[in-house]
Amino acid sequence: MSKRVFLNLEQRIEILRQYEKGKSARKLAELFYCGRTQTNKIIKERDLSLKEYEDFKFRGVKRMRHEKYIKINEAVLEWFKTVRAKKILVSGSMIQHKATELADALGIENFSASNGWLDRFRIRNNITFRSLSDEAAYLDPSLCEDWQERLPLLLARYDDEDIFNMDETALFFRALPNKSVIQKSEEARGGKIPKERLTISFCVSAAGEKEKPLVIWRCQTNLKE
Repeated sequence: MSKRVFLNLEQRIEILRQYEKGKSARKLAELFYCGRTQTNKIIKERDLSLKEYEDFKFRGVKRMRHEKYIKINEAVLEWFKTVRAKKILVSGSMIQHKATELADALGIENFSASNGWLDRFRIRNNITFRSLSDEAAYLDPSLCEDWQERLPLLLARYDDEDIFNMDETALFFRALPNKSVIQKSEEARGGKIPKERLTISFCVSAAGEKEKPLVIWRCQTNLKE
């Protein structure tokens, strides 16, 4: 069982940032030397951590300091609402890039669209990061635990060079990413996803020997002359 460790506020915020970049709870647990249950709890309670982060970083700072960039915040929020109304997917880096452009257009000097600014912008406007896919996969954890015990026994009589694992994945080469930052009040729906895809299979041995990937386009019965 993984030992529970103390993670300070800065580490919890970094876990949330890495999670939004695509790292899984399991991978984050390995990176921060903590349990997966602990990282899942941090992700679940993300709003509390972000609010604590904002309060800590700006405790005792006068409001006048923040009002310097009211125009840029309003302009970025207006842009954000416009592109999301068109079902365009938006990432945090896109918001930061647009904020810098708008700051230049408004003649605002010494503005930095830092990660801290982005965090405050999201908290202030109830913006979160979600997957817009309407499909979800479910895997029974008990099946994994069972195979973790059985598989080593089955493979014990084979050499690593004779043990291969093969899996396939779909490449939707015309599709855009299915995650975006959205306002919490917004329904998590994206645009229509193109269904054209390639099926790619990968095969590697336990010794690290890799076979050439196999790419499948369409089965012959579906091809039209």
